[in-house]
Amino acid sequence: MNILLINPPNIPFSEQKLLIEPIDIITLGTYLQEFGHNIKFLDMDCKKLNSDDLIKYIETNFKPDIAIVSYDYHIPLHTQKALENISQICKKLKSYEIKTIMIGKTVTYDPKIISKINFDIGIIGETEKVIIDILNANFNSKEELSKIKGIVFKQNNEIIVNESCGEKYDLDKLPIPNRRLADLNDYIDIRSVLTSRGCANKCDFCPTHNYWGTWRGRTAENVVKEIEYLINNFGTKKIIFLDDNATVDKQRMKEISELILKRNINIRLGCLSSINTYDREVFELMYKAGFRWLHFGIESGSQKVLKNNSKNFNVDYAKQVIKEVKKIGYRVRTSFIYDLPTTTKEDMYKTIEFILETEPDEIRGHFLTLRLGTAIYEQYSKEKEIPTQYIHSDKPLLENPNYTNKEMIKDINALIENLKKRDYNIVRNVEDWEDLEKLRNREGKIRFLSFCPSRYGIDWEK
Repeated sequence: MNILLINPPNIPFSEQKLLIEPIDIITLGTYLQEFGHNIKFLDMDCKKLNSDDLIKYIETNFKPDIAIVSYDYHIPLHTQKALENISQICKKLKSYEIKTIMIGKTVTYDPKIISKINFDIGIIGETEKVIIDILNANFNSKEELSKIKGIVFKQNNEIIVNESCGEKYDLDKLPIPNRRLADLNDYIDIRSVLTSRGCANKCDFCPTHNYWGTWRGRTAENVVKEIEYLINNFGTKKIIFLDDNATVDKQRMKEISELILKRNINIRLGCLSSINTYDREVFELMYKAGFRWLHFGIESGSQKVLKNNSKNFNVDYAKQVIKEVKKIGYRVRTSFIYDLPTTTKEDMYKTIEFILETEPDEIRGHFLTLRLGTAIYEQYSKEKEIPTQYIHSDKPLLENPNYTNKEMIKDINALIENLKKRDYNIVRNVEDWEDLEKLRNREGKIRFLSFCPSRYGIDWEK
């Protein structure tokens, strides 16, 4: 079967300076290749293609039987407005009698969106256990489709949502992603790997724990095999683990590091971690193996705000962890959501104090994003009629009568001025990533507070 995998165009198109290959859908394509399907991958975002360009591609390059559209699957790459493009894509494909399958968190938590976007079948949750049954079914048979767990489809204007599949896929059975499905020259000079799914935390603002279920990871041998593959086939120098939380299983990270050292693999690595999975001995070993960058989602310096949003770690311990990993030699990025529910002026001061005391190398400043499948979305979206994934805003999302948005912005500006005095750069636009040398301070370091997506791989060589 001819299958076209589509990474849809963002609105606006994603910046080339930050693009990293969408490894989640590339992995899915590789998985389908193992079943004998003829797979093509089209990154409409990085190629800056619209729905008319898609039709030209189909007419001149590849006519698929089925197109699979990925939106907010493992890696959230798109704004909410990208759904408009997906709707246009499905409409165009339908006119060519090409069936469409949509995957990701949005269709999982809002399956009735099929009535707005008009894809043929949506997958609810994880893909691998469901997709093969779909490809073997008759898309026009209500009887056949009704037997497939974990999908939504529409027949004669009736929306049918089947019960969840429930069963999770063994990640060690996934093939090493075939990066040759994409043109790696389109992306920045750092490769990505996905070595686990899920997270041990259950934060109110994050859908990860609901979507993937209990955390599970690939074995150390399996992960290191992919690292060696990337080095041997693509000359890779830097790799980021794009797992939502790569360090949940401390023993696994220890084994990964030991294998890298045993095989004398020369590589620089980064990963997303969490405070409550920190283990000094393991993180020291990871550093010896080539890990140079860590991301911690702190989100607030207030213990009260963390507790109220189910972010469960001790603030003082978090400060200790950041100071320790910096001493080990790591470059550290932290993220903060300034307007988390129940934040007051006093809480903001605690967040500012946290930042100034720990001085992370990279600070990612956010305002609240409402995402489908989260406790915060359920609480606020219907009450205030706020759309899902309200992102890339330059102001707080919710108005707090006890701490107005105007007051919050004033305090954030005070933080900015304080960081400038400490030789931090303030990155407001992705154009600032064009020339990294311009971001170096007097000591030759790149330290920044960013209000836009940050570039991976900065100074990992050191």
